[in-house]
Amino acid sequence: MTTAKAPIQLFRREAIDHQRSKGLRAELLAIDPEATSWGFRLLCAGMAMALLFFVLGRLNEYASGPAFVRLDGSTTITASAAGLVTKVLVVPGDRVEKGDVLVRLHATDEVDQLETATRELESQIERLLLHPDDAVTRAAIVSLRSQRDLAQERLDQRTVRAPHRGTIGDVRVREGQVVDPGLRMLDLQDVASTATVVALLPGRYRPMLHAGDKLRFELDGFHHRAHELVVSHVGDQIVGPTEAARYLGRDLADAFALGGPVVLVQAALDRPSFDLDGEHYDFAGGMYGKAEAVVRNEPIAYAFVPSLKPWAEQIRPLEWAYRLQRWIRNVG
Repeated sequence: MTTAKAPIQLFRREAIDHQRSKGLRAELLAIDPEATSWGFRLLCAGMAMALLFFVLGRLNEYASGPAFVRLDGSTTITASAAGLVTKVLVVPGDRVEKGDVLVRLHATDEVDQLETATRELESQIERLLLHPDDAVTRAAIVSLRSQRDLAQERLDQRTVRAPHRGTIGDVRVREGQVVDPGLRMLDLQDVASTATVVALLPGRYRPMLHAGDKLRFELDGFHHRAHELVVSHVGDQIVGPTEAARYLGRDLADAFALGGPVVLVQAALDRPSFDLDGEHYDFAGGMYGKAEAVVRNEPIAYAFVPSLKPWAEQIRPLEWAYRLQRWIRNVG
């Protein structure tokens, strides 16, 4: 007769009896009162900081768009007539006086007409000296003088002269180039010129933009150097992309991609140059970049609870807090 084996126990008898003796007195989680006290304090501090952040924190909205540098006092010299450039007498950076010759155009026909009119006029004057009473000769002299003056005027149009004293800026023509009337040939910069930033900001922000607002301008290629400017003028009208391109001119219109109506905002640069990484750079007309202006500055709480806006600023503590924060920001 085979004797049945006793079942194998997984745990020792002593361990099983110990667990059964605990009953319902077992503790699932041991809590340290001191740690709970510090945790509650940290939670209250975090909630207080979050409340201050929502009340005193500010949320800015920016109007951003392309901008370019315009040198005030710069004169754009254009071609008054079509022709072939035969000589360019200046290079960028040259100092010129009023009346100096800058560019010459092909003028063979004009020179021939002037010489012919001058010879005929001199011949008629000699005849008049021999016959002072000859009325036909007197009439011919009057006509020839008009022809000579007209030929001289046409010849002068083939010579581009400096309208005033200044420094040659950008030269857009070269020898052998054919120019059309109105083509930009070169820029003449006045000695006492200033630089202005012209920004093309979205037209929907026009009611929020005012003279005296801050404008942040960042040149393309110099992203680590932002210029903090003050708006000096805001355009009265909102213009479309076509009108804005006409204002920019043929040279700059292709540099900007405008997708809607814009308003022109101007801000004066404090000086015509800037420093970056120990190097000195001069502003040049047509340098472009990005500009942005703050159009709305509100507490962060308004973004989460818009109903607070009508009456929150009437509360004296909040009002004084806003004033203090604005003063600190302006001083900084």
